[in-house]
Amino acid sequence: MAIPGKCKTILIVEDDDDIRNVMVDLLESEGYITKAATNGKEALDVLGSMAKPCLVLLDMMMPIMNGRQFLDTIMADTLLAPIPVLIVSAVADKTNTEGSIGFLKKPIDIDVVLNVVSQYCK
Repeated sequence: MAIPGKCKTILIVEDDDDIRNVMVDLLESEGYITKAATNGKEALDVLGSMAKPCLVLLDMMMPIMNGRQFLDTIMADTLLAPIPVLIVSAVADKTNTEGSIGFLKKPIDIDVVLNVVSQYCK
């Protein structure tokens, strides 16, 4: 159960079903609330229908709207721009992650993910 006044919700934006499901299961087993989307456009729709999450975990290579397009869109929105976004992608590097808090290259280290999440979702 979430503690009142503490954000425990994480949005996972990942088109690979297996990776998305593993991240959802892992984070929920740690007590976080997760919402999931399979591309950037779906993630924008989810963001529009939920309370602001404490963190977005974002893949870069996705159909319909990729991670870069998603980041550019939320950076231009004054309500969404403050949401921290962590890139979790096989193709992420420092050149294409502007607007994010950083990036983790796949395959990811579970402990590193949990450490970052705990920093933003206390």
